[in-house]
Amino acid sequence: MAEISRSTGIQRDPGAYLGPGTKINGKLFFEGATMIEGEVEGEILVRGDVTLGEQANVKGKIAAASILIRGKATASIQAEKKVEIQPPGAVFGDITTPSLVIGDGAILEGHCSMKKEAKVLPLTRQEAAAGGQKEAKT
Repeated sequence: MAEISRSTGIQRDPGAYLGPGTKINGKLFFEGATMIEGEVEGEILVRGDVTLGEQANVKGKIAAASILIRGKATASIQAEKKVEIQPPGAVFGDITTPSLVIGDGAILEGHCSMKKEAKVLPLTRQEAAAGGQKEAKT
């Protein structure tokens, strides 16, 4: 059964998991809840919620429905619902989300843009493979 975080309501039982010691460079796409504990340099696009664990170190861009950060993110972050930074979490970059929670002791160095309706769900795999361009119907 999925364990629910009391502070966030975000599921902690991920469908995808990148463990400690994992180092990835590039563009990553996930469907469903995702947990990252390793190092990622590039772009993380999640159709669902993502959690950066305490050992995570992400450089680049993160886009998801909800994002919980307990590790380090030097990134541009976009969330459709919520971004939560909990200690010892640290974000160095800009955040776009309708809801932001920063726990006592967590770090945010950057700008935050909060809009009621932030439609930032990642592209489908086919759209992303095409460079984010949708074909025009005539």
